[in-house]
Amino acid sequence: MSFDTIPSVLAHIKAGKLRALAVTTVKRSAALPNVPTLDEAGLKGFDLGTWFGLLAPASTPTPVVDRLSQELVRIVARADFQKKLEDIGASPVGNSPAQMARQIKEDTDRFAKLVKDAKVSIE
Repeated sequence: MSFDTIPSVLAHIKAGKLRALAVTTVKRSAALPNVPTLDEAGLKGFDLGTWFGLLAPASTPTPVVDRLSQELVRIVARADFQKKLEDIGASPVGNSPAQMARQIKEDTDRFAKLVKDAKVSIE
């Protein structure tokens, strides 16, 4: 059994070498529409997706960050780009720097609470 990203295992699933039991996101994957979510499979409230983002040093001037963001959003919105990502099981978003910062903070807070509640320690 493995928890992995869809792009990493999609070819193996399509080839019949792996069987997907569920996806960990709150909604089904377009690449695996017949695979239920963990929530649908009975693990209520489970929502754990993978995201990728482009980050720059904190000292990067705002106009540079804004320009990079605008160009990336433009690229992500292109139909050919979206199709390529969807073909490998990814779901392109293309959000703003503020939204990405919020995502990072929310995930950091969520996992910090999980580690604390589970009393995880490094040995």
